[in-house]
Amino acid sequence: MALRDELAPKAPAARQRARVNLVVTGTPFGDGRFRAYIDTEAGGPLPVPGNLEDPDATVVLDYPAALAAFVTDDPDVVAHGFLTGALRVDGDLALVLILFGEGMSEEQIAFAQHAQARLQAITDLK
Repeated sequence: MALRDELAPKAPAARQRARVNLVVTGTPFGDGRFRAYIDTEAGGPLPVPGNLEDPDATVVLDYPAALAAFVTDDPDVVAHGFLTGALRVDGDLALVLILFGEGMSEEQIAFAQHAQARLQAITDLK
């Protein structure tokens, strides 16, 4: 079973509708770029491989910042990425902040922590 299939039914509803593209650069696989999207109305807060047309925002981040944001939960690396340009947001920054932490409910935070633990388990990253 794919991790997304396991987690999607357990995902809490988003507080706000968001359509966000994610572009991870410098990946050690494929062509060095991984594209995914989050559409909270169509699939919850979990990234889906692909790209949305006309998103609310696009988050471009390097591979270390992506690992820090989605797997290891290291806010210092994420903040450093933002400050150095390794992580940038094109579009609605306020919406991205709501989606990724500032406006999350306790239920959403617990779900995100569970998803990160599952990602850590399958990637062997701590």
